[in-house]
Amino acid sequence: MILKMRKLFAGLLLCFAASAVSAQEPIVIDDLSPAQLRAEIKTVQTEFYRVYNAAMDDSKMRIVCHDYLPTTSNIRQEACEPQFVIDRRSGNASDSQRQIDVLMTPAALQQDLSAEFTALTAAMNKLAAEDQYFKELNSVLKMLRERLDEIT
Repeated sequence: MILKMRKLFAGLLLCFAASAVSAQEPIVIDDLSPAQLRAEIKTVQTEFYRVYNAAMDDSKMRIVCHDYLPTTSNIRQEACEPQFVIDRRSGNASDSQRQIDVLMTPAALQQDLSAEFTALTAAMNKLAAEDQYFKELNSVLKMLRERLDEIT
């Protein structure tokens, strides 16, 4: 019973978000293939970051999505990360090339920026408390990702 209610709720939320994001027909999560789920995640995630970025005055707290080529791959992937991470990684790479500093690992970078990540979490939680649309986008995104994990 609880699982059926969860699926119904997820379907209703996704219908709401999908209609609001792209004015398409309602979507039922359980009917989507992995490829379709990934496409919906991308659509909802783009809208999620757009809404978040529009609410942020501090440009360093905005989320930036960019394509990159992973090492040993020719297939471009998208990464979305806060501007403060991009700035710190870039500065560290420059310092490393000039032999001023050592190149930080991703874990060390995350630890170095822990205060900024705490502020980012607080900003997102505050926005979710104030903006119902943002909160619903977050819920839909979570359900889509859970469903993708479930079937892959």
